[in-house]
Formats: sequence, structure tokens, C-alpha cells
Amino acid sequence: MKKSGIMSLVQKIGKTSIVIAPELDKVNRGIGQPKLDWFVKKTIAIKILSYSKTYKISKRKSFLMLCNLSSHTRKEGFKDLMEYHFRNKSNPHFWKDRMINNKDTQINFYKNHVKKWFAGLK
Repeated sequence: MKKSGIMSLVQKIGKTSIVIAPELDKVNRGIGQPKLDWFVKKTIAIKILSYSKTYKISKRKSFLMLCNLSSHTRKEGFKDLMEYHFRNKSNPHFWKDRMINNKDTQINFYKNHVKKWFAGLK
């Protein structure tokens, strides 16, 4: 039996279980801002927790410390992550540079994005 319409998104497993098919991701892909990869979220969140425990500072201060690293290789890695995060913007380099150089932007980014990422770690 060929499924069509909304039922093409649903698969039955066994008698009672219903699982949403992978095609649902394809349907939602074109609407709104693309979601950030879990790898980028977890990498930043784990590094913030690491700095927080090592230096005994708050998560917000740890994020600000991560944004303003002095080591060249670590700073370049963070820049690459931020450029990947802003990849869907019209000018990702502008957004990345603004994120790296402007403290108010860093605080707003932490408030609007990073705080939510810690819910998945606990």
C-alpha cells in the first residue's frame, strides 16, 4: 500500500508504536534559520564548563574568556566555530568579527543562545 499526503511522514513499527519518518527533517529544512549542529553546541558548552570548573568562575565569565582567548590556535578554532554558526547570514565574516570584538554582542549571544545549550548536558 502506497502512502500519500501526511501519512507518508509516519511509519508504524509493530502494532502500536508510531515513529516520525526521517522525511520530516526534509520538510522543515527550508523554513526559518537552520539549526546549529549538536557538535558545535556541545563543544562550546563543554569548554565553558571546563573553564568554569578549572578557574572557579561563572559560566558567563567562562564564555567571555573563551571569546577572548590569547592562544592563537584556540582563538582560530573559536573563530571557525563562530563562522560556522553564522554561515547562513549574508556576511558571516562581519558577524564573526562582531562576535569576537564586541563584548555586548558576546553577552547577548550568551544570553540568547549558550544558556539554552546547558539544558542538554545535565
